Amino acid sequence: MPGRVSVPNHHTCTSMCLMKSRNNRTTTMLYFALTLLLVNQCYSADIVDTLVGKPIASTLVQLVQKAGLVDTLKQGTFTVFAPTDAAFNKVPAATLTSLLGDPQALGDLLKYHVVVGGYRSRDLTNEQTFTTVAGDKIRVNVYNHNGIVTVNVAKVTDADEVADNGFIHFIDSVIMPPEGSVVTAVSNDPDLSTLLSAITKAGIANDFLSDPLTVFAPTNDAFARIDSNDLNRLLASPERLIETLKYHEVPHTLYSKGMWNHEYPKSTDSHEDRLHIRVNSDGVTINNAKVTTADISVTNGVVHKIDHVLIPVRVAFWLRLNGK
Repeated sequence: MPGRVSVPNHHTCTSMCLMKSRNNRTTTMLYFALTLLLVNQCYSADIVDTLVGKPIASTLVQLVQKAGLVDTLKQGTFTVFAPTDAAFNKVPAATLTSLLGDPQALGDLLKYHVVVGGYRSRDLTNEQTFTTVAGDKIRVNVYNHNGIVTVNVAKVTDADEVADNGFIHFIDSVIMPPEGSVVTAVSNDPDLSTLLSAITKAGIANDFLSDPLTVFAPTNDAFARIDSNDLNRLLASPERLIETLKYHEVPHTLYSKGMWNHEYPKSTDSHEDRLHIRVNSDGVTINNAKVTTADISVTNGVVHKIDHVLIPVRVAFWLRLNGK
C-alpha cells in the first residue's frame, strides 16, 4: 500500500549485523597483515645486507667478504662503526695493500669497528668505552656544543642505520687500535725525547696513565725555544717542573674534531689553570702553541704534539725573576 514502511524482522537485523561484524574483522585482519608486511620489509635486512645496500659502504663490504666475516656479522646483535669509502681512501695505499695480503690482520682491524649489542646514537655517552669484537677498547666522545660524536679519532657522519640484528653508524675515518698509553706514545716518539726526560726527572710518569686524558705534548723543538737558563731553572725546581708538565694535561678526551674556538678547559695542575684553545682556518692553537700533529689516539685518551712549551703564569713570573 502507498506510504507503508517495511520494517525488517529480527532475522534480517541479525544477518545484517553478522555481515557487518565479519566485514570489520576482515578489514582488521587485512590491516594487521599489511602492517606486519611493512614491518618485515623494514627489518628484513641483517647488517651485511644493509651494508650491501649502501653505496658508500662498497669498500667495507668487499673487505668484510675478503676477511671472511660475513657469517659472523649475520649472527648475534652488533653495533658497527662503519668506515665509508671516503674513509678508506684516507688510508695509505701501502697500509691497505699490506692488509689485503693478510686476511687475519684485516679481520682484526674490521672487528675493531664492531661492538657486541645494539646501541643507537642516543645510547652513547661521553667517555664511554666499549670492548670490541677484536678484544681491544674503543672510546666514544660526545661533544654537546656542536653535536659531534667521535669514536677514537673518527667522526660519526651518519648514525642509526637500522638492521634486524643491530645498528650501523657510518664514520669518516678508519680507526686503528692504539699501541699503548700516553707514556708509551711519548716514550716511542723520538720527537718527544726531551718531554720524556722532563717527565722522568719530575717522577710523574704515573700521572700520565690517568684515564681519560688529553696531553698537549711539546716537541724537542718546542723545548729548544725556551731560554737555556730558564729551562735549567725549571728542571732544577721539581715543584715548578711538575706544575708546568701538568699544565699540559686536560682530564678528559679532546679530539680536534670536538674542539671549539675559545674553549677554556681546565688543566690538571694544582691550580686547575685554564688553557685557551683557538680553532680557525690555520688549525688549532693552545695558548701560544700550535698543534703540529693532532689526534694521536692512545689507550687512555689522546695526544696532540705542539710547537711551544706551555708555561703557567705564576711559573713564568718566577722565571722572569730569575728563579727567585
